[in-house]
Amino acid sequence: MRLLSSLRRGRNGRPARLGALAVLAVLAACSSGRGERATTGTRPTAARVPIHLDGHFDDWTRVPVWSQAAASSGPLEAAWATDDAHWWYLSFSVGDSVSQSGMPGTLHLLIDADDRTNTGGTVFDAAVGLAGVDVALDLSRSDKTQGNGVGAGAAVRTVGPTGLGAYRSAYDLEVVALPSWSATRFELRIARGGTLDGFAPLGRAVRARLVFASTSGAVTALPAARYTFATPLEPRARTQRVSAMPSKANGSVRVVQWNVSEGSFRSPANHAKLLAAVQPDVILLDEAYAETSDATLAEFFARQELAALGRWRFVYSRSGGRQRTVVATRDRDIRQAASMVRMEYPAGVLDSVRAMVPTAAQRLFDIEATAQLSSTGAWISIDGIETLFVPLDLQSGGFFRNPQDQLRVLQSRAIRTAVQRELASRATRGALVIAGDFNAIGSYESISTLQHGLDLDGSDLALSDAWRLGERSLVTWTDPKVGQFLPGRLDLTLFSDAAFERTGGFTFTTAELAPALAASLGVTPETSERTSDHLIVVTDLRRKR
Repeated sequence: MRLLSSLRRGRNGRPARLGALAVLAVLAACSSGRGERATTGTRPTAARVPIHLDGHFDDWTRVPVWSQAAASSGPLEAAWATDDAHWWYLSFSVGDSVSQSGMPGTLHLLIDADDRTNTGGTVFDAAVGLAGVDVALDLSRSDKTQGNGVGAGAAVRTVGPTGLGAYRSAYDLEVVALPSWSATRFELRIARGGTLDGFAPLGRAVRARLVFASTSGAVTALPAARYTFATPLEPRARTQRVSAMPSKANGSVRVVQWNVSEGSFRSPANHAKLLAAVQPDVILLDEAYAETSDATLAEFFARQELAALGRWRFVYSRSGGRQRTVVATRDRDIRQAASMVRMEYPAGVLDSVRAMVPTAAQRLFDIEATAQLSSTGAWISIDGIETLFVPLDLQSGGFFRNPQDQLRVLQSRAIRTAVQRELASRATRGALVIAGDFNAIGSYESISTLQHGLDLDGSDLALSDAWRLGERSLVTWTDPKVGQFLPGRLDLTLFSDAAFERTGGFTFTTAELAPALAASLGVTPETSERTSDHLIVVTDLRRKR
């Protein structure tokens, strides 16, 4: 039954199990023939359900099971599939929590794109593989490994008579998979239209199979299944272009957070243009360079695009090494939290974990001991509510429970301690906004640590869902130049929903702007990509009445 109660995210983004009614609904679908165990025969056409790539699974509840394990003997449990005019969407569940970018093995999605066994090639054997495979998507690719043989990233591969071909960037087929953090269920999309250089479009029907090849040598798979597309393929651009920036609701304050990319922020002309384009009221920046100072920030906020919005006041961290954090606001007062100017770990915390990690990883903790925490805190009054704004930048890289993931958890715990200390220092407890690059590609614990019980009423902070303007996803990070890791949701905003209601929000990239709008803002479609690999995340908040 664990298969049918796969994880979804609750109201505050924390893991929650599907309720009994949802389980019964899936069971009913299976018994009625809309979700019976897959074979290589013809599968029923999937229900037309718009899929939003958000790491939640509420929109999958009416999608029938496409392939299901006969027994829970392997890590793969079940898969679901649906489509629209541009994308093939799949969701799959696994027995234990893993990171889709870094598993102890590789998950292969083998696709017979033309539903013909005499083209392409055979991958693995008849028991666990598939004949006629034309393209494969590898999650946790094995040509680039991390500690203990854990894979790293994703790739697409052509397939021929000799089997799997060379690794290519999964960006070629615009693959996205969420959640980015460890979970027991995931959702992904893959472009149906193929490419001009090696990947043919997916046909009217395809056969496919999910196969997990473990580092131990064991290979397990879900049954192969045929999928017939319900929607004709449309060759038009898959990403919409927006012609106007979203406006904020009356009485709202626009909170903007952005990882500015330490290297490029030294030449911040584009940063000013991009920030001004989203019309912020409060800005939280992370990964500002080590030499950040009053003078450099004053010069930045005096740039024409930002100065035209109003008078800016700012504070910045004195810890974090080469990745400092900044809070700024326009036409409001700001006061840096005295206890959070330089944020340090409690004594002995780093050493206690450093002693338990492999020798090769200990340098990571030595660097952290010098840099200390990349975070600060600043008080700003929002419609009469004193609110503590906390930017952060957590450790990057790694996988579930490895040293980088352990360090992220330590960082979040230390920041939580600092936040609690600052909140307790006031006669009246303030509201809270925590935002930045969480880099949560391992466990969810680094996020939940900074949610749990920190709201005004003792409840959890809410996680803001900021949708991309041109597509149905929550992706905030992308790196097509390197192409090893799939686009992900790394940048998050947590807020006190006991004090504020979220009235809007979006994730901004110039790649999704119509030409006329881009020209009016003084940017090109490439400006965002050339400035930072992280996108600007916007959350509009208004005091609850």
